[in-house]
Amino acid sequence: MIKLKNLEIQNFRHIQNQTVEFGNFITVITGLNGTGKSSILGWIAQLCDYKPKEMTILDTYFKEDYKNVFRFCPNNDYNQEYEVKFNYLSTDLLLEESKQINTRYVKKTDKSPERYRTDFDGRGKALNHPIIYLGLKRLIPLATENKISTFKTTISTKYNNTYSNLIREIFVLVNDNVNPEAIKSTNKKLLAIQTDSYSHLGNSAGQDNISQIISSLISFEILKEKQGSDFKGGIILIDELDSTLYAASQCKLIDILFRYARKLNIQIIFTTHSIEILEYLNDKVGNDTTVNYFNLVDGKVKNTINPSFEYVKRKIKNEVSESEKNEKISFICEDEVAQYFSKNLLNNSELKKIINIEKGPFPDGTLISMAESNHSIFKNVYYILDGDVKEKFKQKKIPPRTVFLPTKLRPESIMYDFIKNLSDDDEFWDDEKNFTKSTCFNNYTNNGKGSHKNWFVDPVNKRFFGSGYSRLFNRWKKDNLNEVEEFLNNIRKIL
Repeated sequence: MIKLKNLEIQNFRHIQNQTVEFGNFITVITGLNGTGKSSILGWIAQLCDYKPKEMTILDTYFKEDYKNVFRFCPNNDYNQEYEVKFNYLSTDLLLEESKQINTRYVKKTDKSPERYRTDFDGRGKALNHPIIYLGLKRLIPLATENKISTFKTTISTKYNNTYSNLIREIFVLVNDNVNPEAIKSTNKKLLAIQTDSYSHLGNSAGQDNISQIISSLISFEILKEKQGSDFKGGIILIDELDSTLYAASQCKLIDILFRYARKLNIQIIFTTHSIEILEYLNDKVGNDTTVNYFNLVDGKVKNTINPSFEYVKRKIKNEVSESEKNEKISFICEDEVAQYFSKNLLNNSELKKIINIEKGPFPDGTLISMAESNHSIFKNVYYILDGDVKEKFKQKKIPPRTVFLPTKLRPESIMYDFIKNLSDDDEFWDDEKNFTKSTCFNNYTNNGKGSHKNWFVDPVNKRFFGSGYSRLFNRWKKDNLNEVEEFLNNIRKIL
């Protein structure tokens, strides 16, 4: 298996000493116009020269001609020499090896008028790795092309169905019959969308764009199927991924790209200016997904790796940051005890700064009704139910914007059982002041109705339980870190 790790650009036009990082599956290159984003895709395309003769479903090879990727300027480029360096991982069985390959553009000379080209390691050596490059030619509408004809493709019924299902998924075509129609024009080949009501000439630019991306995914799926254990991955390069697509389709497309990148273990690298895509990817950034933001600083490109979404959004929209809003998100719980417990669980987490816990008294049934209501007054309110309410939702869906406190008991019962089972020598007790298990549970040992609540609010006990029961809750949390983290993660999910 081969995976690109990063690209080191020593010298290329106005990019100097910058590194582009690649995710295991998804790599985003975004930033200002004129910063060289598309050129990065060009360097990657020229890195690869796939030797086997397998064809894509569009009857093209898994590589890209130099002339389709770069256009060098006689005035500014012919007298230059550009050099970049790729680092990649090559995995053979259990052995993982880091490797490098240098790529350079050798300047054109009077004696060698055709010499300007990309040269690998000074010997014409390239990486034997399959790529599909989708440049901006794919965005030329078919209706504007002079020569359009059909061609035969070897795609099987199985992958015809895959194509149709993916088209329907992205464009939410519920009732339409969708079939691929193999079309070639002056500038491109593609599988166009054919339905009961229109053919390739009725395709929008967005449908055209998506069709070519899906064709690339299917081509790699077929390649992997043919090669089996010999398949070493591949790369799909897409310039301006979001062009011609409305926001919902952009996000659906990202889901599909993730799905196929993982399934096929390929890398998908694209440029975009879409704020919707960048926001959608915000919580996916990590080893599998990497974002590179290209900015201009004193006329030179600076790449920021995995910046925050807010940073990128401000840069793309050229806006100054607004003042921080202090409004907190409201969570309502049943009573004061649940309020104390919830607040304590939020301590030492980032959630404490953004959440306000409010108490009832509301019985759990009232909170559930509020959570299930469609009334606008409850639209932005969240709910915390005691753990003993979980039993009511064994066979039905949990209400929206709702989480449960830890365990399947109410807070008083949780603490009663926990403290009662502590050792007599536990740090929780204060032998000097005779706050012991014996005095703590005096008159509250029969587990009768109300004994847990009465024990919890006993004036003597409350004095040793700490302000807001903090000492009591903190002792329980010390032994129940997994339950605490699960509660916090449940809140993060619904937010």
